[in-house]
Order: sequence, then C-alpha cells, then structure tokens
Amino acid sequence: MTEHESMHELIIKWHNTKKWAELLICEKLNLSNAEDILLPENRGKKPITGTEWFYRTHGKGVDIFKEGNKGGIDFNFGSEKLDSYKLKGFMIKQLNDGNLIKKNYRQLLQDSNLWDSTFSIIQTEI
Repeated sequence: MTEHESMHELIIKWHNTKKWAELLICEKLNLSNAEDILLPENRGKKPITGTEWFYRTHGKGVDIFKEGNKGGIDFNFGSEKLDSYKLKGFMIKQLNDGNLIKKNYRQLLQDSNLWDSTFSIIQTEI
C-alpha cells in the first residue's frame, strides 16, 4: 500500500469514526444532539458510563479516547474540514489501539515531510 493509499484509507476511517463518536455521545450521554456535549454542564474530562471510553471537551470540539491515548477521535463540531494535526493524532491513537496495520503507516508517522506532502496532495483531491 502506498502512503497515498494509506492516508486515503485513514481519512475514510476518520469520517466513519467521527460518525460513530457522535452516536456514542448521543446514546450514552442521553443527548439529542452530539454538539450538546459542549454545554457547560457536560464540559470537562469525564468517563462515558458503561464503556471503556472517556471524553474531553475543548473549545468547539471533543476528544473521545481510551486510557493510554488509544482509539477514538478528536474533532471539532461545525467543521467538516479535516486538518493535518487532528488526522495525525487520529492515526497515532488508532495505531496505539491496534486498529491500523503499522507497516502501512510507519513512513507517514516517521517522516513529517512525507506526511505534509501526502496530506497536501490528498487535500486537492477532496
């Protein structure tokens, strides 16, 4: 798998995981809208009852994760545009949780210039 293919696969996984996280937030926190997690009474770092997940709100977004920076996703509400920093953090969390094949992402993880150039190319295709 090329770096381009790996990053493309990662972006698809990011969007699918974001949808999953929004459903998890609504179902487990009994919210009608996932963005309601940003209301004052829901803000902070808290466990998601009945799961192994935690959430941490920040600014206009939320970070869903397991202990040890594993799994989950960090995203902002109201923005469909994916930034390089959040995608790289997502990749690291997914690698830590064993959800990605390391050999397919090793070069992207280790070479920041390769990461930046691949991300720039993919952004023009989206």
